[in-house]
Amino acid sequence: MSRKLDLYKVVKMGMKALKRANIPLYWSKYSRKDYTLHQHMMLIVLTQYVGSIERMLQIVREMRKIKRVMRLKKIPHKSTISRELRRIPERWIRIVLREIVKIMGIPNKFAVDSTGIQIYYRSYYYTQRIGEVGKIREGLKLHAAVDIERKLITNAIVTKWHTNDSPYLIPLLEEERVKEVYADKGYDSLRNIRFVLNKGGTPYIAIRNKARRGLRRRLLEKSKSPDWKKKYSHRNVIESVFHSFKRVVGDYIFSHSFSGASKLLLFKVLAYDLYV
Repeated sequence: MSRKLDLYKVVKMGMKALKRANIPLYWSKYSRKDYTLHQHMMLIVLTQYVGSIERMLQIVREMRKIKRVMRLKKIPHKSTISRELRRIPERWIRIVLREIVKIMGIPNKFAVDSTGIQIYYRSYYYTQRIGEVGKIREGLKLHAAVDIERKLITNAIVTKWHTNDSPYLIPLLEEERVKEVYADKGYDSLRNIRFVLNKGGTPYIAIRNKARRGLRRRLLEKSKSPDWKKKYSHRNVIESVFHSFKRVVGDYIFSHSFSGASKLLLFKVLAYDLYV
């Protein structure tokens, strides 16, 4: 029961963010208008908590409060939701994410890191039956910026699992007001450090010991002080956020394409932020 009450709050906040994001209600004036795009996107978000469209639709049928806040007069077929997922542009998901963050408050202290997400092209039970469970499968990498005070994922980029982390710090933070940035040695580069400094922020980025001169060397010496190490410990927040993220929305995705998996993972980010 408590889970269902949480889902009601998720839907209420999600519909508010969709309205603020100015996502159109329909694809065109010629649409059938059985369901709005806001309803479809919210149903996809709800699917991330329960793991399947069928289970999500069952919960929506049982909860009149959810149907009322979504203004859902009838329940769509699961194939309708799957089709809309393929059509919804990734850009819209990011716009809604920005609105959710704005509703919660404008952050200025960020931790940046990445985590792996498993991608499956076949069901777990089928792979178990043919004896392929446990074999390494293709994965995704979720690069994320996290508000260390509110534990929200403020921005996310999805790539293949073997991608390097360093190039994604700037895209994750370029639209933010930056006061402090926490990151591990994977983000140690002069370009990233200067980006944070030019934003008026303080970079708490772990520096590799091979830094011999210049700005990176000065930061390396500074990083040995107890005060710097105490501040740098805030980076651990993103590890707890990733743990919570995978507990709430899962650490794997079923998809037949990278583009579909990327959108599903961004919907998981929406679902996590609304849950928090």
